[in-house]
Parts: sequence; structure tokens; C-alpha cells
Amino acid sequence: MKKIALLALFALSVMGCGSHSSPSPDGGDAGKKPVVQADGGDARDVAGGGKDGADAIGTCAPEGGAQKALGDPCACAAECASNFCVDGVCCNSVCQETCKTCSSPTAMGTCTFVSSGTKPREPSTCAAAAVSTCGLDGTCDGAGACRLHQVGTECAKGQCDSGSVTGSQACDGMGHCRPAPATICAPYQCNDATAACFDGCEQNGQCVTGHQCDSRMCGKKMKGAKCADGTECSSGFCADNVCCNVSCEGGCVSCKLPGRTGTCWPVDQGTPDSRAVCKDMGAASCGTTGKCDGFGGCDKYAADTECLAPTCAGLVRRNLPGVCDGVGTCKPPGVATCSPNLCVGGDCKSGCVVDADCEPGHACVNKSCGKIKDGNACMMNADCANGHCVDGVCCDTDCTGACRSCSLAATLGKCTSIAAGNVDPRAVCKDMGAGTCSTNGKCDGTGACQKYPVATVCAPETCTTGVYTPASTCNASGVCTAPSSRPCNPYVCNGSACFNACTNNAACMAPRVCNDNGCGKKPLGASCSAAAECQSSFCAQGVCCNSGCSGSCQSCALPGTPGACTNVPTNSPDPAGICKDAGKASCGTTGKCQAGVCQKYASGTVCKAPTCAAATNLSIAASTCDGGGTCTTPAAMS
Repeated sequence: MKKIALLALFALSVMGCGSHSSPSPDGGDAGKKPVVQADGGDARDVAGGGKDGADAIGTCAPEGGAQKALGDPCACAAECASNFCVDGVCCNSVCQETCKTCSSPTAMGTCTFVSSGTKPREPSTCAAAAVSTCGLDGTCDGAGACRLHQVGTECAKGQCDSGSVTGSQACDGMGHCRPAPATICAPYQCNDATAACFDGCEQNGQCVTGHQCDSRMCGKKMKGAKCADGTECSSGFCADNVCCNVSCEGGCVSCKLPGRTGTCWPVDQGTPDSRAVCKDMGAASCGTTGKCDGFGGCDKYAADTECLAPTCAGLVRRNLPGVCDGVGTCKPPGVATCSPNLCVGGDCKSGCVVDADCEPGHACVNKSCGKIKDGNACMMNADCANGHCVDGVCCDTDCTGACRSCSLAATLGKCTSIAAGNVDPRAVCKDMGAGTCSTNGKCDGTGACQKYPVATVCAPETCTTGVYTPASTCNASGVCTAPSSRPCNPYVCNGSACFNACTNNAACMAPRVCNDNGCGKKPLGASCSAAAECQSSFCAQGVCCNSGCSGSCQSCALPGTPGACTNVPTNSPDPAGICKDAGKASCGTTGKCQAGVCQKYASGTVCKAPTCAAATNLSIAASTCDGGGTCTTPAAMS
């Protein structure tokens, strides 16, 4: 598959193979050969004499003077109009930073960050440190830097203390090993030999006071405890081998993320799906990429990803590439002209040697067939009939500013806004970090910079002097907003959260005492494993709730409204697991939620491919969903 969404600026001059005068962005020597492996993952040698063989690479040359566009396979810089050959494809920049690639399937030809957890280009740059240091873990963080050991990763063992594990330490995600909350083992005892809770029992001594060992169990386990199946858990759910607050089924969610053990939570955007539910269907399908979307679903190939290769339909007529619409469908290609140049191999020739290289009626003068029409390759404004050479093609306007391009595959020559979710190719939009709730380095689809989505966690949870404040989240205005605080009473703080059980009076708010592993009934929003723990008599999605909250697309554990049964955000997975993905062909439910009900495939989603029956000379355009669950087929046409 050739180039996808974005084409970058042509270099003003084409230099020797594999060399250029630009300095390395990460402080390396200029003149490195940016030819590397196209795997987008492990270390890739960009220096001369690299594992791909610099000498062999240096002998290549463009065929017949033609130069390749972004995303086209290459062996050296001289083959590319951009003068950059990186990761085996023509690239829009030198792209030599450690945690970047030019061969990402979703942005072929555009220098972008490798996904979180991917090994860096040079292993020594992000060399893994011992977990005890909470330093680098040997991979990239998805934002161009080396990743630290993740929040909640145990960096120092604790010890047993009256049926709980105390004194352990965990990484804070910023390179520090900090004291971790105590772990209550109830209904099990703490195993002194391992400084961890028992998972099962052989004798009563392995159970806390008041519990007996029966059928190798001391009783139902609290959320976050190790389990083999849901029958072991108070919640009734076992996911990722821990007792979970909900069923937590499907791809791109986990109940065992660092710092959130026992709570089902979406896997970070761009991270491969550990459950392998999300498969990489390939760019030609416009379907899933094998990675997660950050909201508990499978990521799809981004809008403007090339899904159908361009072809020539005559001497100068060119069928443009088909591109993805961002929701799983390959849009049909458009038509353009290469005039006065010829169409060869699906692309317009960028120059000429003899008159035969030009459209009939045009002569080759100084390696040019004449003024170039919009959408065709150019080197400078003077090359273009319209007077605008932008992003390496003749353009209808000067097309300045962020998140705009004149070289999108489906709209070559027309200044067009970059589709939402794509990286800004002009690097005007900066990633300011989730803590700011500001821009995330991507485009919003309207020619502006995209902000971090609503409900993005922008500050961690805290607990001070018996008062708990849940994690802060971004609101629709781009402000980091903290939800209402609540007292831990009848418990006290346990690190950044409240205790949710006890093994001694120290976990209880005086004058309360620990009785049968509890300090008393819990208020709304408090963490729970069973309804009996709550004043309201309802434990839903792992918190004490104002109702049973068992219907589809509702939760009592949303960051902004803990304890109140509330509709989950649009495009979020259904906590109850009632909404299933029925597939595009059905036009039915997507497996996600919308306004408190199961979401259906959007209007315009292709549910049946177009047909053309030679026997009847009739064609039927593609069938599409009506947004209400019905696949609508248009009338046949001659």
C-alpha cells in the first residue's frame, strides 16, 4: 500500500543519495542516512553503515528522473521528492528522533510517534533501569519520549501486619518510588513468606478472624484480589485474574492497569490490545488497527489513510487514491489530471526529458512540460499555473496555517482541513500534556488544534486528613476540574484513597472500631465490593450507589459523579456488557453507548458494497445505514 493521508513539503533541491544538510533534531551529526527498517518498532539504524547496508543504499537513483511521493517505498533519499527516506519509505522530514517512525500503518510517510510500550530506535537511548528505581522501562511513552515504569508498579516489598500488607512502595509514574497504600487481605490472612495476601486456604489459620476455610476458600474476595473465576469475588466478576467491579469484557479494557487494579478501565490510546480482540485488518480495509482508541474500543485507520492505490485512466487522467473515512469505510476515489505531464504507474510524472514525456501538444523545455495544474507535483510557485506551490503540489490557494494541507490524497490541489485525530503535519499544534486540558498535538477536523477530550484525567486522586477527592478531569471548556470531595468516614485515608476495609482500628475514623473487617456502613461514592458494605444498600460498578444502576450504559463510578447512577459518555463501552457489536452489515449496535442507550451505526455507514450486474446492465450504489438500525439500499440505475 502506498502513501496515505499527508504529503509534506518538497525539498527545494534534491541532494545526493541518503544525504542532506539539515542538522539532526536530536543533536546528532548532519548527513546521516535516514534509511531504516520499516517495522515501526525495534531499533532502526539511521547512521551510515547501518544494518540495511549504507553502501548498497548509496548506489540507488530515481528511475527516469521520476521522484516518489510520501509513503512510497524507497532505498535512498534521492528517490524521494521530499529528499528523506526513513524506515524504508519516503518521509516528510529527517525523522531521526528515538521514539518516532515514518512507517506507521496509520500515517505512512509522516513522521509520528511510535506507540506507548514500543521499543525505541536505539535501545541504549531508553535503556531499562531496575524497577526499584522507577526509572526507564526500556520502551517509548507514545509522546516521543522514553517511558518510565508505570504508576502503581511495585518497586519495594512490604510486610505483613495484622492481615494486611503494609510498607510496600510503588512507582509514581514520575521516576520516584513512593509509599503505597496498605492492602487489606480480608477474608484471607497475609502470607509472611511472600509478604502478599493468600489466594486460597488449606487451614483456618490462613483466614482472618471470623472466617473459616471451606472448600479452599475463606469467603468472597474484595475487588482487586487475585481470582480464577467470578464465584470467588464479592462482585461476581473476575477479569484479568483479579476481582473486578464489572464484567470488563471485550478488547481494550483491563481490570489490572497499574494503579487501578480491581476497576475496569480503558487501555491507553495507541496501545496494542493485550486481549487480541482488536486485530490489524490492514489499511485496505479501513478497519481496526490492532490498537486501542483510549475509550475502551478498537482504533480504526484514521480518516485520509490510503486504502485504494491510484491508477492511470489515460495519458493524463488519473484516478486518485481511495481513502478511509475514519469510521471503517474506504471512500471511492476521485479523478484528477496530470496535464501537461503524463500519468505513469498511477502517479503524475514530475518532469520530462523529451517531448514524448509530455502531453501531446506540449514540448519539453528545460525539463518542464509547461505550467503545472493544481494537484500535480511542483518545486516552486513559478512552476504552477495558479502560482501556489504548497506541500509539494500546485494548490488553489496559499494554504497557510495549522492543520491544513494541499496534498491530501483525496483532494490533491485543494487546500483542505486535516481530518480530526491526525497529527498536524506543520507542527503548529503542540501537545501541551493532559494536565493542561489544552491541545494534544493533533487536528480537530476544522483547521484548528484538537484539545484533550472531555473526561481525560488531568490530575490524580488525593486523600488528606480523612477527605477524599477523586481524580480531576477535563471539561468541555478545556479546564481541569476536580469533582466534589467526600469524607472517608467511617474510614481514614489509605494513601491517595480511603481504606475500604480494616484489619485493625487504625483504619477506622475514631471513635469507630474495626469489627468483622469493617468500620461501619460506607457513604455514597465509597469503594465497595458488596451491597452490605453501603448505607444505601447498593454497590454498583464498585462504589456505593444511590440505586442498583444495572441497566445498559449507566455507571455509578464515573470520575465526576461517583455514587450517582449516570449515563456513561458517548462512545464509551457499556459497563453492564449488554451492548454488543452487531457489525456494520447489520446497522445495529456498535458495542458502545450513546446518551444512555446502546449506540447504533451512524447514518451513512456502508453496510453493503455496490454491485453492477453485467447481465442486466444495472448498477446499485453502496447501501448505507440510516442511523436507526436499518440498512438502506438505493434504487438500481442503468
